[in-house]
Amino acid sequence: MTATLIVEPDLVIRARSPWRSAALAALAVWSATAAVHLLVGAFAWLTYRGAGPAPDFWSGFLGWNNWDAQHYVRIAEHGYAGLTAGYPAFFPLYPLLINLAGGGMIGALLVANAAAIGALAVLYRLADHEFGPRVARRAAWYLAVFPMGFFLFIGYNESLFLLLMVGALYAARRGHWWLAGTLGAFSSATRLFGLLLVLPLAVEYVRQVGWRPRRDVLALGLVPLGVVAYSVYCLIELGNPLQFSIAQDEWGRKYTFPGGAWLSSVTQIFGHGPLHKDTLGALLDAGTILLAIVLLVMCVKGPFKFRPDQRYLVVQGAITLVMLMSTEVAGRSMQSAARYAMEAVAIFLVLARMGANQTLDRTVLVVGAGLHTLLLVVFMAGTFLVA
Repeated sequence: MTATLIVEPDLVIRARSPWRSAALAALAVWSATAAVHLLVGAFAWLTYRGAGPAPDFWSGFLGWNNWDAQHYVRIAEHGYAGLTAGYPAFFPLYPLLINLAGGGMIGALLVANAAAIGALAVLYRLADHEFGPRVARRAAWYLAVFPMGFFLFIGYNESLFLLLMVGALYAARRGHWWLAGTLGAFSSATRLFGLLLVLPLAVEYVRQVGWRPRRDVLALGLVPLGVVAYSVYCLIELGNPLQFSIAQDEWGRKYTFPGGAWLSSVTQIFGHGPLHKDTLGALLDAGTILLAIVLLVMCVKGPFKFRPDQRYLVVQGAITLVMLMSTEVAGRSMQSAARYAMEAVAIFLVLARMGANQTLDRTVLVVGAGLHTLLLVVFMAGTFLVA
């Protein structure tokens, strides 16, 4: 008798060209999301009823780029020295890339969307490596339709940071420690929270190597170099190596005991009427973090829990959420926490595993896409509810 080996088509594709599969999946997700964003922008322009003449077509689309996006473009065009004291709070790698891409909002969009495609592809590879191609596809879609996922595609640094952070985790998982450390250094040049990568990378290093480190343990020391380099720049150009930290005071940012900011946000929910902007904003931030915590708990308890060798993902998600729950901003305790929750990669992986249930999968996609579109409209309207 001749034995017949049945091989699942997904596994054949993955074995032959894993990065090609990831790139195609990322492009499909990006294309669908970009089409929705273009339609939202077009309808916003066609239905303009504001004061004065309607903006030209492309200016209407650039309503995607409110708030911090404008700060990044100004830094790209003028540097830090000629701007107000709050600007050094925005780390330099993204403005530098905007400048290299030609500057302006168009440059910001080019960098953000190229990084978004890269982030989706790397997330796909990480999820595929850990759980297989079906989970990988769902994880990419779930990230894109996340209610605050539109920040990956507009003039913010979310997609760049996610690309570098997930890339560092994936490189570490594959044992490419110098690449992981280098990507970590670039992530800490993009955002201060890039420093947090040291902990999950160290956890994975110890799992792979044990407590007798090799020479490549020095790669973990590369992660803080992005902050160190920016600090040196601040000393030379701005006169203080901690100017990026001092600048946070201009935005009213401060740190509390773990969970303190979340409790303050819950208090804000009950401090105004149910439809007050502060109430809705606090509900968005606190509710998103609470849901993320529930999903993270499911990574360690229940039928969808991760294997012991995948604990680096849980560590990365946990430290991200703890920091978000401990960071306050003047005016709204956990402002922007809802979008920063995207950085807790484990929540998308466990949700993608749960998405094997078709009803849950459709629910996540429909509810996520609906809220995503709604919040994009709110953002384009210029309200501080979403920032």
